[in-house]
Amino acid sequence: MNEIARYFDSRADDWEKTFNRPSAVQGAVAAIAGIGPGSRVLDLGCGTGIMADVYLALGVSQVVALDIAPRMIEIAQKKYENEPRIDFRCHDAVEFEDEEGFDAVVIYNAYPHFLDKDALAKRVASLVKPAGRFTVAHSMGRAQMNDHHRNVPASVTSVLRPAVEEAEAWRGLFKIDSIVDSPLFYCFAGQLK
Repeated sequence: MNEIARYFDSRADDWEKTFNRPSAVQGAVAAIAGIGPGSRVLDLGCGTGIMADVYLALGVSQVVALDIAPRMIEIAQKKYENEPRIDFRCHDAVEFEDEEGFDAVVIYNAYPHFLDKDALAKRVASLVKPAGRFTVAHSMGRAQMNDHHRNVPASVTSVLRPAVEEAEAWRGLFKIDSIVDSPLFYCFAGQLK
């Protein structure tokens, strides 16, 4: 198990009490991602399933939700054990493969923990359907997110740069059409070229 997985495994049992609270921005994240009835969604860094209820309410056909921390996935699987549309898997996102493709790939409240942004962008591009979308979003602004991570080891997180700068790793693969970098919300998104 790598250091990122160990870090989140050690916090999984208290995650929903301290970090994983529903947010008013979740509906906006799903809208920016273009998620609707029948969508097939890939949720990267899903944790204990914070976005699952939003996806289900929108009538998705399937969600594949990945997290690198086994305990996070165990908790999510238990919460949604009777929901056949969600498939929680413990897997490294950069190594994940899928034949069918996804309408939308969402990275919600997890992006700083993907340390190789170029590899992530390339993998996501290989996983979306033609004209598919990706969305990176946080339920807080960049300054608050960086402050939140100030005591987290550099081997587990990265500093969140301005959204316009972070989006550069994605521009060669996606047409970036949404960038929000406000004190209350952080997001960039686009459609596969």
